[in-house]
Amino acid sequence: MSGNNHTFPMRRRALLVALGGSIVTPALVQAQARKPVIGYLSARSIETDGHLLAAFRVGLKESGYVDGDNVTMVFRWADGNFDRVGALAAELVNRKPDLLVGTGGTPSALAFKALTTAIPIVFTFGTDPVSLGLVSSYSRPGGNVTGATMLASSLEGKRLDLLHEMVPGARSIAMMTNPSSLFATSLVRDARATASARGLDLTVLNASTAGEIDRAFDTMTAARTDALVISTDGFLIGERERILARTAAMRLPAIYPAREFADAGGLASYAAPLTEMYRWAGVYAGRILKGTKPGDLPVQQPTTCELVVNLKTAKTMGLALPPAFVARADDTIE
Repeated sequence: MSGNNHTFPMRRRALLVALGGSIVTPALVQAQARKPVIGYLSARSIETDGHLLAAFRVGLKESGYVDGDNVTMVFRWADGNFDRVGALAAELVNRKPDLLVGTGGTPSALAFKALTTAIPIVFTFGTDPVSLGLVSSYSRPGGNVTGATMLASSLEGKRLDLLHEMVPGARSIAMMTNPSSLFATSLVRDARATASARGLDLTVLNASTAGEIDRAFDTMTAARTDALVISTDGFLIGERERILARTAAMRLPAIYPAREFADAGGLASYAAPLTEMYRWAGVYAGRILKGTKPGDLPVQQPTTCELVVNLKTAKTMGLALPPAFVARADDTIE
């Protein structure tokens, strides 16, 4: 009996506490424990772009978020099969995350934009987001989209100039480009104008599949091409292992559209650092999760491009690079 009398006041106190709102209900626990979710889509693969994801996480941490701690990231990788991007984007949108990140080229961001105007989207790619209709302007994007771009389409002529400086005796130049790229026409136009001004014979070789890359190299072998420019494109960047293996086998001087090529054994690269773009995307993701509207965040552009020269590869090829060219390099790999 005494046990029952003792229990009743305890139950009464529990009831009063509950009525006072101090009891944490299961629903409240779930609400408090919920972490924001980021849906991250890359048209390339974790194998080629893992270091870029790491750069994104650095930026995210700068804004106060750590994956697995106070934010959850959900990933989809197209592994270079751009035809899969639309379906993978739909999977992420259907999860109703707090934020979407489209990387690895333009298809990811475009797929997200076609699917939602409500969920914030952060992009990274190398083309003009205004021309694509993703944002209204660089300074005031408006809508639900913002991000970082390196405007790589303006660099093709510069790369051809650098290749000419690197291998001044080369006259027969090939340019590999992906005709599926939205800006392939302008890339080729800029390269042809530079080639004409320098008196170079430029051959454009299209490649949008692994098989077409191999056939392009077969064409260069048969034509005894002197040097090669790889055009800026998400697919070609993702296929750098295949491209580097073929250029090495041909001992073909080449300049590439991302530092990742030079780091992996390519002769030279000229581009804005991809890691900087991804870090900025991470910073923006964190700011948006804290309440900033995407349309109020200006599109970021890296302010510098870097020329990276792999002297070890030049030595292996038996290629004597002009001292003035090497002196211009922002970084050399010994």
